[in-house]
Amino acid sequence: MRALAAIGLVGLFALSAYAQGPAGRTIEGYWQDEARRILFDKDAPADYVYGRWTLLDQQQTYPTAKHIRRSAESFDVVDLLYDNEEVIRVLRASDQNIEFTRTSNWTKCTVHHHCGLESDQLLCALRTLCPEQGAEQLVWRGEERYVRRASCERDGKRQAQGIPHRCR
Repeated sequence: MRALAAIGLVGLFALSAYAQGPAGRTIEGYWQDEARRILFDKDAPADYVYGRWTLLDQQQTYPTAKHIRRSAESFDVVDLLYDNEEVIRVLRASDQNIEFTRTSNWTKCTVHHHCGLESDQLLCALRTLCPEQGAEQLVWRGEERYVRRASCERDGKRQAQGIPHRCR
């Protein structure tokens, strides 16, 4: 009977560790953009249909991929598509949620990301604000769904579309 209880306790411990580990219930890891939808675009044509999810080719050369990793104080975000042309600032983070901004050094536009774990995906609400006539103007709003990847790595030098990389 003791052996059965010990086996059950070990199994329960292993299941608990899996559910709380990096591959399970935390934002830590590599994430690749799987689908996105536009909810507002300042420059969209009048007949544009908002709110439709668009699936993205996962073998594309320039996917939107991010590496979220725990740091001493909180979490860090590395956007693998960009390098020094954008500044990323984490505003708030927990094991299940992260809020950060990505500001372009060229356009000075800022993308606000509000992301949270939903099942095995990371769902992010985004809004892009750009300086126009001395004030920040909303120019784009949408959502992105990310899937967890075992790894993503840069695979080449900076191109016009960003830095090519591959996720596995």
